[in-house]
Amino acid sequence: MRAVAVSRFHAPPEVMDLPIPSVGPAEMLVRVAFAGINPLDWKIGEGFYEGSRPHVFPLVLGVDAAGTVEAVGPEVTGFRVGERVFGQFLHSPVGTGTYADHAPVPEGIAVGRIPEGLRTEEAAALPTAGMTALACLDALALAPGNSLVIVGASGGVGSYATELAAARGVKVTAVARTTSTARLRSLGAVEVVDPSAGAGLAAVSQIHPGGVDGLLDLMSDGAGFTRWTAVVRRGGAATITTHSADVEALKRSGIRGGNVDLQPSTNLLERLTREVIDHHLKVPVERRVRLDAAPTALAELKAGRGSGKTVVDLAL
Repeated sequence: MRAVAVSRFHAPPEVMDLPIPSVGPAEMLVRVAFAGINPLDWKIGEGFYEGSRPHVFPLVLGVDAAGTVEAVGPEVTGFRVGERVFGQFLHSPVGTGTYADHAPVPEGIAVGRIPEGLRTEEAAALPTAGMTALACLDALALAPGNSLVIVGASGGVGSYATELAAARGVKVTAVARTTSTARLRSLGAVEVVDPSAGAGLAAVSQIHPGGVDGLLDLMSDGAGFTRWTAVVRRGGAATITTHSADVEALKRSGIRGGNVDLQPSTNLLERLTREVIDHHLKVPVERRVRLDAAPTALAELKAGRGSGKTVVDLAL
């Protein structure tokens, strides 16, 4: 089968011809139609789980996918051959990923059937970024009418968070380059602030002189997150996905929240699909790329040039 993989940690991703994975007793084999591209993918290729999970090499990248069940192990009871499924396929050993014609996935993790009304490419773009956005908003626990600043709003997680928060009546100020202004406003952002001139923090403070109720930071390091928390009012909430929060410092500032570590689940996935079916969430698939273009698309995402969601189309 065709796959995009790395031969070792930090090696450049490349297209390889690999054997179709075997299926364990509690696994199913999915013929991948589309694979979603996420920051987690390049991080895994650079050893994100090294020391905490077993790996196999060549390490096939990708954690999100949508496709059709082609085979099931004897212990699989919830899925049948021929069903359309999607989800986050990440499991141990790490390395049998979704940038491939076929991917194995255990029953019982964050995988479900693709519901009517959700296109296959949208399903592939939804799981990791969508579940992360939903988990962050759950942690912030904002009420309708509250204000929220999203730093790094133009990417997949930021796009989902903008739309989900706006659907809840939260007033979103999106921090992103001006090239994303029209798209973020279409997703429900009330204000879009460009941070590229170095004045993003000042602009947000001017818009919200009394402070904001919530902050979702999707890109800063520890020092950057501390600077952004200055716009959060005492009693407000702040979360970050880069594991850079000083939780004790937040508490001393009277701000709740901290680091958000996604725990994928079928419950989160089902909640996301319900948001789509109820028309509260549009899946922002910005482009589809061929498998051999996936390494370039991943490099662009790593460099911060991603916008919305990119999916790998295995039929191209």
